Amino acid sequence: MDVAVDIGNTNLKTFTCLPQGNAIHRSWGIPFVTKNIGDFVLQHLFRLDMPTGRADLRMSAYSKPITWRIIQTGRLDWTILKAEILKIRPKDKFKQITHKQIPLEIDVDYPAKVGIDRLVAAFSAVHKYGESPKLVVDAGTAITIDVVQNGTFRGGAILPGLFMTSQVYPNISQRLPLVPIPLHPDTENATLPAFPGKNTENAILNGLYWGTVGAIRQFYDRMLSKMDGLSLILTGGDAAYLLRGLSTVFPLGQIEFCDTLVVEGLVKLPLSR
Repeated sequence: MDVAVDIGNTNLKTFTCLPQGNAIHRSWGIPFVTKNIGDFVLQHLFRLDMPTGRADLRMSAYSKPITWRIIQTGRLDWTILKAEILKIRPKDKFKQITHKQIPLEIDVDYPAKVGIDRLVAAFSAVHKYGESPKLVVDAGTAITIDVVQNGTFRGGAILPGLFMTSQVYPNISQRLPLVPIPLHPDTENATLPAFPGKNTENAILNGLYWGTVGAIRQFYDRMLSKMDGLSLILTGGDAAYLLRGLSTVFPLGQIEFCDTLVVEGLVKLPLSR
């Protein structure tokens, strides 16, 4: 059994491939995780809550060694997580995914400096949706917009995420309030801001939301003139929220949404590289 672990700036996500062929995706906020790593591993990470017909399957009771495939882009040190897991499951194996495991050419100035999450998302998009050119958007703490074509990662753009951008407004002017934005998972049912905004708060929300939608569309249009059959692949914590706005400016069927794109890609990577 393989378990993919994505340690980000905001969330820790896992994707577990079970022996029966099923899969489980879980997510926890990083501040919650770091309060007590040992308790988190025992009480939450090891509880898959997947009915097997007899009882819930728990990793602590799984007899064979588990392979943990891990990427880390946030501050939580993955080796601390590893140490706590080994206290309970000393035979488990661990693989920190690096650039060497990504079966893509990396056509940028400094390949080693590209975020590993961006590369895994690009690989996963190709593996899941085919070889046609893609714009891969991962909307999380930061929003990354990357181009992958002909098995090559060609770089892209990095924007601040919706939440991070919202924190800037009070620093621009004392008259601009800190406007709360919907956070995942509440974003799926949140009302989209109506333009034009009729008050300062709504005007800020318009700038945050529709400005981001417009930026993604702009990058797509710039590449569409160079790449036939370009598709948009959307993932990340704010992806479902942005999908609703993007669906109003993209033709039906041109956007693929996958909340588990990065962690799915982790379990599909060939580790022999």
